[in-house]
Amino acid sequence: MSYITKKNLNLRIQQLIILILHLVLLRWIWYTLNNTGAMNTTEVLLHFSGIGLMGALLIFGCAMWAKRRYIKGLDD
Repeated sequence: MSYITKKNLNLRIQQLIILILHLVLLRWIWYTLNNTGAMNTTEVLLHFSGIGLMGALLIFGCAMWAKRRYIKGLDD
């Protein structure tokens, strides 16, 4: 049984996009934590505010995308 089929291709693409966005967020967190000592307080605050905003948008976006797929699946 194949992991990727024509029927679930859109789901696999969605999962890949979500994975990539999470890895970008993780890399940003890692970068900020590694360089916090070299940044002033304002820069650190802006980075963590951005990280928090991206995380919130990622959670909200994933939930809305999953809801859309679920509702679309009910119509089929």
